[in-house]
Amino acid sequence: MQFDPDPLLGPNDPPPFHWVQRRPAQRVLLLNDHAGFRTPEALGDLGLPDYAWHSHIVGDWGIEGLGRDLVQRLDGSLIEGVYSRAVLDLNRRPTDWDMAGAVLDGVSVPANCDLAPASYAARIEAIHRPYHDEIEAFIAEMEHPNPLIVHCHSFTDCLMSIPDDPRPWEIGLLHYCEEDRAGAAIDWLRRHTNYKVGDNQPYDLFERMTGSYALHNMHRTLPAITFEIRQDLITTAAEVDHWASLLDAMIKDVFQP
Repeated sequence: MQFDPDPLLGPNDPPPFHWVQRRPAQRVLLLNDHAGFRTPEALGDLGLPDYAWHSHIVGDWGIEGLGRDLVQRLDGSLIEGVYSRAVLDLNRRPTDWDMAGAVLDGVSVPANCDLAPASYAARIEAIHRPYHDEIEAFIAEMEHPNPLIVHCHSFTDCLMSIPDDPRPWEIGLLHYCEEDRAGAAIDWLRRHTNYKVGDNQPYDLFERMTGSYALHNMHRTLPAITFEIRQDLITTAAEVDHWASLLDAMIKDVFQP
């Protein structure tokens, strides 16, 4: 089966990013890399089995609704990735082995197996580069002297490849160069809720630097926070409303300009 035509995106395919709200005069920018579940028309279903399309390997379940609720409360800007992370992971760098992984959490992705260098480059040029170039241009356009970048994610309660090791956290905050603010945010959540809050969990930015953080934060001194909400806790509108309200209060208390 031919998975990688050139050009990658056809006339029926949407652009690789979507602005839900674009307000450069406001302070907060939300990045929602894994909001989308689309695939380019030419790639079909990537050869994935049906069950995989209900798993975390194709996107961050629940995070689209949460991001859209939260941005209204913060009166900020929100950009979303449109295509499934199984096509190309926007929260990876081009040199990361799992940016278009042939195996994701134990599941083979036929469209990514034996991917030719030219086909890999085509995905980067069609999806990854425009998304991150758009973010860089917007940050340069932001008028606030101290913008805040909020990276929005959700995580699975248990990896399919490690079924006997469930993840115990309800929410995790990831950080790298902003230990004081991150520590204050973690402390805030622990004081105001009974949730089990992960400190650099479900993964550690010191051990695994993500693409969006590396591309948009490492060369700047802007305040930033990455949150991860467990996916089974944001399945209903009421749950999304609860978490958006909680995150809104925490961000406004801890990340004062």
